[in-house]
Amino acid sequence: MNKFSQRRFAINLTRGSFSRILICMFMAAASTAAIAQAGHLDKTFANHGIFSDSFSGETNFATAVVLQPDGKILIGGQTGDSFGGVIRLNTNGTLDNSFGTEGVMELKFRVVDNVVSGLAVQSDGKIVVAGTGIPGGGALDRLNSDGSLDTSFGTDGSVFVFPMNPGQLVLQPDGKIVLVGNTALSFNPTVFAMQRYNSNGQLDTMFGSGGTAPLLNPGAIVLQPDGKFLIAGLDRYNSNGSLDNSFGVHGQAATLAGGAIALQANGQIVTAGSFIDKLSLAGGVSAFGLERFNSDGSTDASFGTRGIAFTNFPNAPQTGAAAVAIQSNGDIVAAGEAGTAGNQPTQTFALARYLSTGQLDNTFGNGGRVTTSFGSGVIAAISAMAIQADGKIVVVGNSAQSSWEVARYLAQ
Repeated sequence: MNKFSQRRFAINLTRGSFSRILICMFMAAASTAAIAQAGHLDKTFANHGIFSDSFSGETNFATAVVLQPDGKILIGGQTGDSFGGVIRLNTNGTLDNSFGTEGVMELKFRVVDNVVSGLAVQSDGKIVVAGTGIPGGGALDRLNSDGSLDTSFGTDGSVFVFPMNPGQLVLQPDGKIVLVGNTALSFNPTVFAMQRYNSNGQLDTMFGSGGTAPLLNPGAIVLQPDGKFLIAGLDRYNSNGSLDNSFGVHGQAATLAGGAIALQANGQIVTAGSFIDKLSLAGGVSAFGLERFNSDGSTDASFGTRGIAFTNFPNAPQTGAAAVAIQSNGDIVAAGEAGTAGNQPTQTFALARYLSTGQLDNTFGNGGRVTTSFGSGVIAAISAMAIQADGKIVVVGNSAQSSWEVARYLAQ
């Protein structure tokens, strides 16, 4: 081989090696992209994406989640010894041992079956917790940032709420606390109500009638930037607790999907719940049901199909959404459960992501849908959801009603 041939051979070899390197780099990037696909569990969180704990009890479930400004995750629910429980996780999904006792703070709202129903973080880092139990009624508690009771609130950190069974709550910018609930007591017909408390725990008598305002429907509560309150149902109330007659028809909009509610940046309202197809040959097949409304309560016909989006999950006739949230880019995430009924029912965590048009986002999971199973014959369901600043999706719930489950999913 002459010198020219040797040189050309060396150049071709170099080019071939470089091409192989580029191919390997491309394949590695493609592999990484496949692994980090939107809708996949975030493997950097807890145990391969899921935090699970039974707290040494027989009955455990998570009901509420809120994110602190530092990224730590607060979750409320019930622990196995029938206490209401609040836990705090670090951003990597491990229990934060600086909170409560090894990451857990147990609270007692009533005699038995105590459970957290609402959770919020104040601007000063203090944590407001609503909870209920048996024989009825409940309490508002406020915790310091380390999980200890804030004794400057109410009586030694707690305000007794009766006869209303507390539900969800929101915090106003002035520090006042607005709580929704019902008075479903055996000696009284069910009445839905909203109460407002001052930042020290005293009932705000300037709200409604002596601090309490009646509600048309039960459901989650959202505070609008203008101070009005939206109740999943769908009703809107003025800042003083009176019904806002400028919304819908006499303050109420007709909705098929209730239970969960989210407010878009442009003022439009998204509700989510279950839609039951009574005409299905399988009988009573249910799906995620989402609706969007304009800020005046009228249906946004540009969303989905004439304002409504329905989503079935394959081989899961028993499906429903319990939470809905809006991502920073306007995409909508709904979460709940999907599964089967019968002698050996199985339910999985279920999520779906939608474009702002109401169409499923095919870049998320499998055709816009994601399910996470906790085993054959295991009933699992998502109760609440929060979106992190980086877009990751945190959901909380339970499996077999014996374990708290917290999962984090990638958003992109």
